[in-house]
Amino acid sequence: MAALGRLLVVLVFLLNIPLLHGIEFDPYKLLGVGRTATQAEIKKAYKQLAREWHPDKNKDPKAQDQFIQISKAYEILSNEERRLNFDKYGDIDGQPGNHQQPQHHFRSFHKYDGFFFDESIFNFQFNSARDSFDDKYLLHFSQYMNEVVPDSYKKPYLIKVTSDWCFSCIHIEPIWKEVVQELEPLGVGIGVIDSGYERHLLNHLGVYQHPAIVGVINGRVSFFKNAVVRDNLRQFVENLLSNKLLDQITDKNYVQFLSAWEQDNKPHALILHQKPVVPLLYKLTAFHFKDYIAFGYVETGIEKTEEILTNYNINSYTSTIMIFKENIDKASDVIQAKGMKKQIIDELISSNKFLLAPRLTNQRLFKELCPVKQYRRQKRYCVLLIIGEKHKLQTPHSSFVSFASANTKESLRFAYVYPERQQAFINALLPPALRSSATPNIVILQQSTTPGKVFYKLLESGWNGSEGDKFQLFTEVNQLLEVGHHTFFSHEAILPELNDEFAPIFLVRWLYAMTDYALQIWESGFTQNWREMMPLISLLFSVIFILLGAFIIQAFGEPTDLERRPEPEKKEEPAMAKVQDVAKKQQPNASRNLRSSEQVFVEVTELTYVNYASNLVRLVPGNINVLVAVTDATKNTLIQRFAHEVYPVTWNKSLHFSFLNLSKHRRWLEDLLEYAQDPARISNTQDENHHNQNYAGYVLALNGHRKYFCLFKPKLYNEIENRGALNSSESTQDGTESDGAANTMETDNPNQHPFSSNPSIKQTKQLLNRLNLWMDRLLEGILQRYYVPFWPELH
Repeated sequence: MAALGRLLVVLVFLLNIPLLHGIEFDPYKLLGVGRTATQAEIKKAYKQLAREWHPDKNKDPKAQDQFIQISKAYEILSNEERRLNFDKYGDIDGQPGNHQQPQHHFRSFHKYDGFFFDESIFNFQFNSARDSFDDKYLLHFSQYMNEVVPDSYKKPYLIKVTSDWCFSCIHIEPIWKEVVQELEPLGVGIGVIDSGYERHLLNHLGVYQHPAIVGVINGRVSFFKNAVVRDNLRQFVENLLSNKLLDQITDKNYVQFLSAWEQDNKPHALILHQKPVVPLLYKLTAFHFKDYIAFGYVETGIEKTEEILTNYNINSYTSTIMIFKENIDKASDVIQAKGMKKQIIDELISSNKFLLAPRLTNQRLFKELCPVKQYRRQKRYCVLLIIGEKHKLQTPHSSFVSFASANTKESLRFAYVYPERQQAFINALLPPALRSSATPNIVILQQSTTPGKVFYKLLESGWNGSEGDKFQLFTEVNQLLEVGHHTFFSHEAILPELNDEFAPIFLVRWLYAMTDYALQIWESGFTQNWREMMPLISLLFSVIFILLGAFIIQAFGEPTDLERRPEPEKKEEPAMAKVQDVAKKQQPNASRNLRSSEQVFVEVTELTYVNYASNLVRLVPGNINVLVAVTDATKNTLIQRFAHEVYPVTWNKSLHFSFLNLSKHRRWLEDLLEYAQDPARISNTQDENHHNQNYAGYVLALNGHRKYFCLFKPKLYNEIENRGALNSSESTQDGTESDGAANTMETDNPNQHPFSSNPSIKQTKQLLNRLNLWMDRLLEGILQRYYVPFWPELH
């Protein structure tokens, strides 16, 4: 019988051999790394293979195809998300092909009592403790960071950590299903993490065992530490939510609560229910809409709330939600139902997120009330009342609110603003003669697709709230809706961003941040994760020990020790002075070759995320963007020198000139040099000291369409890197010849970095020596080209 079993296993193995060798594209095999290889190992393997199979170096007819395959393999494995998808689904594009079950290109064999068996034949599910119920909730690292964390500010997440061959995970599956089916319809986010594939995500969360359950709210992680039963999990979710989401409302404070709409600048909602404890559904709703609605909870059936039920004619046996806006005597919207559903509640609140005429208190509110026109025929207009704060809640304001309540068209939004709090915003709309006027004014505006730009019309007669003013405004609004904005608006302006009137002062924000940080350390560290807290504790004790030792040395040390400390600094002064003397000797020769700044007119724009696509990614074929890298300290000097050097070639309309601020986007340049197909030629020390590498003065000629760039390295850096090396007739990497004709700086210390001290203006200008010669070689097309598989993102 045992022999028959072994024979069966052999036959099954032979049947699977074609499948094992049927993989046409395997990025791991192409790069020669294992499936557990780190990013550093993958990058190292890619660099070696890229140099070996580069078509310019390898004359093998298959070199180009092999090089493309290597670049494609690196593009997949260098992206954690695409690599994960390939590992789980086996798709050559790194995308999931079947979301039901992970489909590998090989079958699973397992050993039991000395026998290996193929589970696909026997249909035994030994390989997974995870139920198919969890598949739609699976999370990976990028999804958690880009979706779950931002969404956790609107709803809490309950996340389970499980793994294959986790028999303890099987015991909690029935309870987990029951809790998910109960909490997900209420608005709780659900997630499942497979620890076998998501070690990076688990380390980020601080989870080192499975099964485990964590909660995420407002970007913070909380650990579930009780027995896995339904009531404990439900209580855990409720504890994630703050107790201050809903105010307890009675007959004594309901008028004060509803009248706070002017201070809060938001509608107020009363939730009436029989239970003394707020149901979880209402807590989740209040958390989701906390930025738009102020919620109050009224317990019905008790003596303290009879006046509320009587005034608003509410049935105490039916759950009720009332939305109040400017009028506290009558609810703006009401729903009553014995079994409240989340969908009904969300529809009610989503349609009442704003007051009839809210005050513009920040830029976010302005964008939501007056959104940018998304398409040509979209009609979204805002009627803005500019009224002094001393006139608030008087006749002009109340008349404006009354007009807004009678004109509730979807294309019209009403708002008011205090000029005392938004002075710059108002100055952009009103002429100087009306800025100090005490009479309120009406402005009808529409946002343009250009950021900050609006088209508007100012009512000349002002606004006093009279019937004549209402009639005139009604006429203007109807005319706008009938004829459209093309002939209606007579002015346009660029509006500055609104001040955030509710932003706390710096000291309050600092106290909140410190309190939140201390609470997070206590919850996630001292009560849960001692392993994660050990480095922090060790660092804390090390700092205390160093400070204590320094105090003892200072208290009991001899005074002569303090007098000797400045001596090393005096020895360095002559060396620095000598460097400056050399620069002064060389500067006159260079300055004679430069034209005056008044005669050079070169447009050099900054490369930012706004113009990144147009200036590089989607650059017109045949055009090249010449980019110089600068820092905040060298920005003005380098850009001026850059303009002098490239001015002779500005006749070529296919050249565009930009600068990159390394203080903001240094990571982009590092990624670009790493992605280059021949990175070893760029810098011999880049991999070891790329964090200390000074890229100021680097110039790149970027061809966005063909995905390659040419590199100019400052002569100063090349000389220091090559100091002490044998003379060679080969050209330097920046495209300039390695002769001694150029003016260079000399230092006493060959290992001294040229920017080890703050450079002078003369030293900074010398970074671009001979750039004009490099530009000539660029136009001749004889420079080294570095190809990249794709352009990195610019943050």
